[in-house]
Amino acid sequence: MAVKASERVKRYQNPNGPTISTVERKVIEQDGLYFKDIDGTGTVSAVNDWRLTPAERAEAYVKVLTTSEKIGQIFTSDWRMGPKYPSPRLAANGHKPVADESGLLDEAPVNVSDSIFGSQSLPSTSDMVKKSFNRHVILRESPTPEDLADYLNQLQYLTETCDHFVPMQVMSNSRNENGEVVFGMNDATGVFATYPGTLGIAAAVKGTARIDIIDKFADTIRREWNACGLKKGYMYMADCVTDPRWQRTFGTFGEDPALIEEIFDHLIPGIQGGSNGVTPEGVSMTVKHFPGGGARENGFDPHYAPALRLCLQQSVHRRPAARPDGLQGLHQLRHRHCPQHVLGR
Repeated sequence: MAVKASERVKRYQNPNGPTISTVERKVIEQDGLYFKDIDGTGTVSAVNDWRLTPAERAEAYVKVLTTSEKIGQIFTSDWRMGPKYPSPRLAANGHKPVADESGLLDEAPVNVSDSIFGSQSLPSTSDMVKKSFNRHVILRESPTPEDLADYLNQLQYLTETCDHFVPMQVMSNSRNENGEVVFGMNDATGVFATYPGTLGIAAAVKGTARIDIIDKFADTIRREWNACGLKKGYMYMADCVTDPRWQRTFGTFGEDPALIEEIFDHLIPGIQGGSNGVTPEGVSMTVKHFPGGGARENGFDPHYAPALRLCLQQSVHRRPAARPDGLQGLHQLRHRHCPQHVLGR
């Protein structure tokens, strides 16, 4: 079995500048400084030069990327890990993962018909990264923090092998609440620090008038996810419960709009690392759901978000942005706010 990417990371520290990390991607040394060869030119181009602004680098890179590479980044796909953590949903439909040389990635294509998504066909992980140039995936498995860091690093290494380097953005629904695992809401539980469900957290805040409960909750999430390299969360639900028949009451913070807004006023900056967007040690959020009305007939999903105004003020990402700049793990990299980290520093 090949050595894992986590064990092959090389780091180059720039004086008063970013640390450049790579497994096999070329690093350019010039005038005592280090630059990652993001665009594959082997030069300190505008794309590779971390001394330029993110806007300048992004403008230069968009002229380099092919149309297919740009299109590939539009899509988000459900994804899976290697044989050690088979997807129960896919396994129930006959999928058998095939390990790559590291044992971490699944190289077997997916073809299932009895899925929550209906018929689902997905390529191998290598084809997804190299041929489709997909850079946004959702992970639902519940590995140990160490295995999660190794998996994420292996994915990032795979992106390094492409002609043009754009890192992978791996996303997840929430992982820090106790209770039943519910697909699309909290897909994993019991590995990271575990708090009560969101309704329980809201009850604790309301009953004690202690909003610092949310501050501690958010900081715990940020530190654990960041340590593993999981930098994007499809969470949390700002929806206001208005009908007990509604299927998605689970996952909300209850029925008090003022309380929900106060919770998100603390939750968003606590997880993202600040109130002005995502910090290098922060985790970006996509708060659910789109606004549009109250509870509907038969309790169907209304996607009603009374705290939307607050969420927009806090610079919540409503769609994922590509990150990170390379490889990250429990003791590995840190990232900067998009688009800087799209460019790999």
